[in-house]
Order: sequence, then structure tokens, then C-alpha cells
Amino acid sequence: MNRKRFTTALIAAMMVGVLCLGATACKKKPDPSATDTSETTEQTTTTTTTVPTTSLPIYSGPLENSQEITWTETPLESPKTYYVKVSRGEFLNVRKGPGTNYEKVASLTRGQAVVVVAKSGIWYKTNDGFYISETYLSGTMPDP
Repeated sequence: MNRKRFTTALIAAMMVGVLCLGATACKKKPDPSATDTSETTEQTTTTTTTVPTTSLPIYSGPLENSQEITWTETPLESPKTYYVKVSRGEFLNVRKGPGTNYEKVASLTRGQAVVVVAKSGIWYKTNDGFYISETYLSGTMPDP
């Protein structure tokens, strides 16, 4: 029996010693004289994002309207500026006369400014002689 107790006590003592060594090794600070001499560099990358601001010019077509006027139009007292109010991704058709049966000559984008000088029914005449529907015009600039 003595031998069995001695072996058990020896194993227990060894386990306690291993645990103590492990615990002290975790708290050990590195020796400054034995530090790694490899060089580390840190690189920082800065990214700048520029959001373009869109400034739409006032519409003025380069075309001449050769359509013969066979309708009645009322001149405005003074030219007025309106803004195109179509859905995002949609365009407003510019026509040679006051109606969808007239030839389309151009398209305008959302928020584009248009100067009008006369009116014929629900159609405005632009300062260069083309026509756009008042249904898609607003006195204020639409939200982007």
C-alpha cells in the first residue's frame, strides 16, 4: 500500500507543478534583448469619393420648326420658366406642334428648365418654337 500512496502523491505533485509552471509562463513578459528585429511598415490608404452635381441647362433647341401654324395660340405676357416633372428615368417629348400627333423633335430630362412664350390648349410653346405638354411642367424644381 505504501507504494501505491507514494505513486499517487508523486503524480499529484507533478500535476500541481505543471499547472504552476503553465500559470507563471502566461504572465511572463518578453525579454527586450531577445526581440524580433524584423521591420514592420504600416500603410494607410485614403479614398476620396466625389459626387458630381448635375446642373441642367435651360432648354433651347438648335432646330428650326418648319411646321405651318394652323392652330390658335395665346402669347404669354412675359416668358416663364418651368421645370420638367417626369418620373425618374422618363423623358418629356418636345414636338413640332401642340399635340401628340405632331413629330417628336427632342426629349427633356427630369428637372430641366424650359422657357415658354405662348400657350395653345394644354400645350406650351417654347422660346424656340416647339411645344411641350403643360401636364409635365412645374413652377418649382422637382426633387432629385
